[in-house]
Amino acid sequence: MTKYLVGAEPLFIEGNASGCLLLHGAGGGTAWDLKEFSHQLHEKTGMTIWLPSLTGFGTQPEDLFDVTLDTWITDAQSGLERLLETCGRVFIVGHSAGGVLALLTASERKEVVGLVTWAAPYNVRTRLLSILPTLNRIPLLRRAIPKTHESTAPEWLKAQGWVGYEWIPTSIGLVMYDGLKRLKKTLNHVSCPALIIQGTADGAITRDSAQKIVQGLASERKETLLIEGAHHPMMNEDKYKNELFARTIEFLQRIQ
Repeated sequence: MTKYLVGAEPLFIEGNASGCLLLHGAGGGTAWDLKEFSHQLHEKTGMTIWLPSLTGFGTQPEDLFDVTLDTWITDAQSGLERLLETCGRVFIVGHSAGGVLALLTASERKEVVGLVTWAAPYNVRTRLLSILPTLNRIPLLRRAIPKTHESTAPEWLKAQGWVGYEWIPTSIGLVMYDGLKRLKKTLNHVSCPALIIQGTADGAITRDSAQKIVQGLASERKETLLIEGAHHPMMNEDKYKNELFARTIEFLQRIQ
């Protein structure tokens, strides 16, 4: 049995015949990041909720060293299958890398009837990500790449009781590079209704990420929401999370 950090355990809430798969990010956070929203979504809609822990997260950071993008896509697909066992309609909400996984999953699985992404990148702000694959292919340069880097979780988030990793392998950058590369090729295969949300003060992803994602979707019903002043972990910011949660729930109820 997997031993999770306290608070990082997966969460299942039994509800009605509409299900929602929630996917957390990959910057060091865990399922903890989405638990408050999970409970609120269930209370307001009665939906069945499944919030898995992506492989390598919520345990110890060493578990991330051998993770690939396909590992997480399998996690998302398995989560979808779990909900489809009892739910006739399934939605996905994903934060950051979880948003990328939500879009990749919806591009392949037409059972997804709607999705919402929070702070999903089309591109990220760090220039290292774009050159990391090249550096990794050159043995002399590869040795110069640090094997780990510190978590970007801000101190105010840690003060809330945040459960996550203080460091993650640098190789996760290669996983994200793969994810963004695939995302740009498959966005036009996503046809379900979609709401793409981004904070204007997000320092992790490019300012035009939400716009680029929406432009690439084949969905007839697609919307962008920019939350003024919100940062990357917007679901944990007291000033912005109420609007984020309310607009997400309103969209999901509207497209049911």
